[in-house]
Amino acid sequence: MKMSRGEKIFNVFNLFLLLLLTLMILIPVGFVAKKSLDIGARGELNLSLIPRQFSVLYYRMILTDRGVWRPFLNSVIITVFGTMLAMLLNSMGAYTLSKRELPGSKFFVYLIVVTMMFSGGLVPLYLVVVKLGLYNRLINLIILGSVNGWYMILIRNFYWSIPSSLPESARMDGAGEFVVFSRIIIPLSTPVMAAIALFTGVGYWNTFFHAVIFMGDPMKYTFPVKLREMISVQQALTEGQLEMALAGTGSMQNINVEGLSSAIIIVSMIPIIVAYPYLQKYFVKGIMVGSIKG
Repeated sequence: MKMSRGEKIFNVFNLFLLLLLTLMILIPVGFVAKKSLDIGARGELNLSLIPRQFSVLYYRMILTDRGVWRPFLNSVIITVFGTMLAMLLNSMGAYTLSKRELPGSKFFVYLIVVTMMFSGGLVPLYLVVVKLGLYNRLINLIILGSVNGWYMILIRNFYWSIPSSLPESARMDGAGEFVVFSRIIIPLSTPVMAAIALFTGVGYWNTFFHAVIFMGDPMKYTFPVKLREMISVQQALTEGQLEMALAGTGSMQNINVEGLSSAIIIVSMIPIIVAYPYLQKYFVKGIMVGSIKG
């Protein structure tokens, strides 16, 4: 179908706007990447995206420094196991709420909505974590983010888009609820599951506040906490103090915390950048269907 002049102008405007937004996102990321690869930069204002003294020294430091590598591994563990647990609990809870014939189903939905608007507060949460013996354990960071009312409602709405004849026919053949859920509902819910898994994974990967409050051992900090620590060091240390702190790392005269922090930022982005292309094709469909059904 031939486009009208107005449609062509509108498409050109959209392309220009998307290009502008893309540049606004990529240029700052490119600038950070450049600082992580330039051992010659020492805080001066230089907007060039090309390193003057190219080196992967900062990345070698990250890979060999246990103080950086351990928080990275902690975040990977929390993200992988937390996302798996969250998807299991949220999908099972949504399946229960999707039963329109369930007595009091609306009441339970209202209770979930209330938890989305109000919380018990930080002090009661801290006391519960301590009393359960979960303080300073990675498992408490996994549990705290495992259930989300909004995600549960989105998944429930997606379940409603699945024809009821499919689970009914399976029940007529003798399938139980667990079989219906695991072999029919879950395989048909890939779009919304992928979208929610992406949101949940990003949330776990960016765990910061709970890690600071409920972790007393620096070796159990998450990667964002370590990143914040590096930025704080960058703001506190002078160049002379920095050289003393980094003595023995090699090429000491060119090392600066700003470049090292930039390298940590880039490394922190890699897992999400790697995972997103595999989930992107389900992303829009999952969110749209889960938002408008019901």
